[in-house]
Amino acid sequence: MRSATCALAVTGFSLIAVTYGMARFSWGLMLPAVAADVPFSPQQAGVLSACSFVAYCLTILTAAALAERCGTRLTALLAALCAASGLLLLACASSPLLLATGLFIAGLSSGLASPALAAAVSERIPAAAQPRINTLINAGTSAGIILTVVILSVLPGGWRGACLLFALLSLACLLPVMRVLPVHTSGRAASVRRGYRHLFRRAMLRLMGIALVSGLTSAAWWSFGSALLRQHVGVDAETARLLWLVAGGAGILGAATGPVSACIGLNGVYRLSLCGMALPLLVLAFSRGESTGLLIAVACCGAGYVTLSGVLLVWGARAVADDPATGVGLLFFMLAVGQVVGSLLFGQLYASLGAATALTLFAVSALLLLFVVPGRTRGASDN
Repeated sequence: MRSATCALAVTGFSLIAVTYGMARFSWGLMLPAVAADVPFSPQQAGVLSACSFVAYCLTILTAAALAERCGTRLTALLAALCAASGLLLLACASSPLLLATGLFIAGLSSGLASPALAAAVSERIPAAAQPRINTLINAGTSAGIILTVVILSVLPGGWRGACLLFALLSLACLLPVMRVLPVHTSGRAASVRRGYRHLFRRAMLRLMGIALVSGLTSAAWWSFGSALLRQHVGVDAETARLLWLVAGGAGILGAATGPVSACIGLNGVYRLSLCGMALPLLVLAFSRGESTGLLIAVACCGAGYVTLSGVLLVWGARAVADDPATGVGLLFFMLAVGQVVGSLLFGQLYASLGAATALTLFAVSALLLLFVVPGRTRGASDN
């Protein structure tokens, strides 16, 4: 790997780690400790959790236009600054309103980061190597989750100290972003308005549907995984935290999406990742107590989700090749919408039909996607 390519991959990997793993996904792990320190009702907890999602949805659709108008470097710098400022506000929050504000600002960062990095990769990396670099960068989410669990477990100062350290790590991304990412996009990038015309192409509509259902399915684990492990499977709190760490760590396997797709094709990786998300839900549905099968299942949940999001990233960049930030932004937006719909739906099914039935239905929804593949996109063969 050339030094310039390596520098972009490492910079992107680090930025995704802080914006997704720390600024976005850390809230679920910190929630019990935060609630003990800054009291709020269960209804307020739902509103607080939604703040990060709303911010993500707002920015994931506008980041492509920002990257084209202002350049990928400035967009990525804003992502790091939003992560740092939101986390700093969380570290000193003393009320639910301040927590909501901090979560909203921090949530802006992940929506800014992905489209900006997709545009930078399209600008600087040869087309043949782009899928490998994009999926490597996308695996930064897992690195961020791993660091989040470790830091929250060992750092003095509890969740406030962790947020402060997360903010400092976000600021540390500013220098490599300034040195590595291009200031402006080249003349190859078309206007965002032209990019949105691709919305009505059959291949793009199918990709958006795949992203929506994938997000819906993933919500069973990422929104309810901890509760399922404690209440349905019956493991203790320490084991549940360990299993969550295993799921996050296994997502690093998503970095291998590029090399594996060279052997079995991107459609093959897509189908494997769907199985990695669906079959573990069936294991969870019928598991009771700790087991080796449960450990493998949660690892597959993490690896399957990160790999699938990497596949969607590559397909989105290909589908709107003259404006890859728009393609990535649209698919990641649909993925996030699916997660919200899935969270609401799974909660209702869990309460009315039980965990086993809810998990089985969600697993079936993922398996049905095995029969849905996108039309051929521009770039290397998908088969």
